[in-house]
Amino acid sequence: MLVTNLYCNYACYYCIQQKSSLDVRKNPKKIDVDGVLKFLQRNRIARTVSVMGGEATLHPDFDKLIEGLLRLYRKVVITTNLNGRWYKEFPATLAKMKRWGRKIQWNTTCHPAWIEPELYIERVRKIRAAGLRLKQVATPDTKDLTEEISEKLCRADIGWKVQILTGRDETGRMVPQSMDDVNGKYELEFNPAKYIEHYDEYVEECEDASHEGNHAREEMVRCVTSRFLIGPDNMVYPCHRHLYMADQSYACGIVDDLKMKNFRFKWSAIFRRWTLHCKTRCNPCDFRVVKTASV
Repeated sequence: MLVTNLYCNYACYYCIQQKSSLDVRKNPKKIDVDGVLKFLQRNRIARTVSVMGGEATLHPDFDKLIEGLLRLYRKVVITTNLNGRWYKEFPATLAKMKRWGRKIQWNTTCHPAWIEPELYIERVRKIRAAGLRLKQVATPDTKDLTEEISEKLCRADIGWKVQILTGRDETGRMVPQSMDDVNGKYELEFNPAKYIEHYDEYVEECEDASHEGNHAREEMVRCVTSRFLIGPDNMVYPCHRHLYMADQSYACGIVDDLKMKNFRFKWSAIFRRWTLHCKTRCNPCDFRVVKTASV
């Protein structure tokens, strides 16, 4: 996965990226496209690569990055909010998306505080009409998702779903604890059971990066994770936790190290995973993707 930049044209209060900001000066780092493409050409970690931000389309070399990835991978997954300057002249943007074709899968999220649902619906419909691969059409279940907006998105018949909130809610509770914390009126983007059925483990292992509480574990654990994340500082990370916190003490290496000779942790090309010792809790988005055990 490539996290191209952490700056965004939105500033959602529930964002899992602790330093998300409308102001790029507060979040200036961005991946070096030439360096990342060179690294991936030598180290093809998987057949598919995912691209996200922040808002990835704000990266000044976004087009160059995607065109380079399309030469290397059979599938590129892009997560975007369908808004911002890249989409300003939408007919031209759509023509570009059509040239890139169906090797790209688009995952989109509607954040009602920052985009009118009518505009989001219109763009989703045009992307679908163009025959492109559009998988995720979703909205986080927060106070911004009113009943009126929910009904509008649902009635639009665009395959819209609700994303459950994970992490701390407005009262400081770690959610979801039970189905009472889930909006069951509409179709869900993913199954909340992996959090609810393992809630004790979830609370013990996870803490959202946007939460100001203690992110440390009581004891060091041995972590096995299959995440391979390249961050906007051009460092490689084993999970979202350390990337979002800009915690380079857990960075595995840097993309300039093409042969991965000086990487701090060993990547197993056979088992496709890292193994490392860790003293911090996971982000909810890593839950049940990483495995931990007492040292």
